This record gives sequence, structure tokens and C-alpha cells, in this order.
Amino acid sequence: MPTPGVKKIIEDYEFHTKLIHRFVDGISHEESLLQPPFEANCLNWVMGHIVTNRSHTLEVFGITHNWQNEVRPLYDIGSPPIKPDSKSIPLDVLLQYLDQSQTMLNSRLEAISSEELNGSFTNYRGEKSRHKHANEFHWHEAFHLGQLDLLNAMVLSSREN
Repeated sequence: MPTPGVKKIIEDYEFHTKLIHRFVDGISHEESLLQPPFEANCLNWVMGHIVTNRSHTLEVFGITHNWQNEVRPLYDIGSPPIKPDSKSIPLDVLLQYLDQSQTMLNSRLEAISSEELNGSFTNYRGEKSRHKHANEFHWHEAFHLGQLDLLNAMVLSSREN
């Protein structure tokens, strides 16, 4: 049985997954490529960046998956913006990857020991406990949820014109 701290991580990520689905439900891939009228990334890039962030979270817990090499070059920090004529991953595929990440994360965390959770892990963000990495990636994801909310409003308003 997961510790209360592990349960909180699982619940927090599950809540984000539900919000993400709410923000992109009914939006087509083409709509996800609409560009804001100011310098910012489109919904597809933000969604792909969240999935990339999940890829890094999975890595912290030793979880392998098949799509990290597909998403990271397109959506990681410093990647070029996704434009309508750019290479991109279809929005529905990004959602599948998000759901897969949630399933894999839940499965792994339900079996993790406190020692491993609090054990050290080093990645591009430095050396810290797996628990701290998970919390920081979760915070980063929360930041981008606000962007998804605004980009969702932009897409929906474009339908009215």
C-alpha cells in the first residue's frame, strides 16, 4: 500500500491528467496548431511539452517508454515553436502518451519503497531525491495548465469567427 506521500503524488498527477483532458476535449489537431496573436507557443506545443515533462518524470522512476525519442526533440525546452507547417505529433497521440504516462506512473509509484522515493536521482535538473524531482516536474506541469486553459479559450473563440 502506498504511503500518504506517494498517494498525494499519484492524486496530483491524476488531477492534472483530468484537467488536461478537459482543456483539449473536442479540439482537433488542426485547431491545436492555431497560433496566438502574440509571440507564444500553440496548444499542440504546450501539450507536447507537458508530455515531454511526463517523459522526464517517468525517467526519474526508472520507467521506460517508447515515445520519449519522438516527443523530446519537438517539445523539450528550447525546441522551435510548432507552426501549422512544422512537424508535430497529432493531438490525439499526445493524449494517448499522457494517459500511458499516468498508467505507468501509477503502477510504479504504487510499488515504490520510501527509501527509493527519497533516494537520489540526477538528471538535467541536478541531483535531488526522486520525490523532489516529481514535485518539481508537477509544478512545471501546473504552470503549463494555465497556458492550456488560455489556448483552449483562443481555439473556442476562433470557431465563433
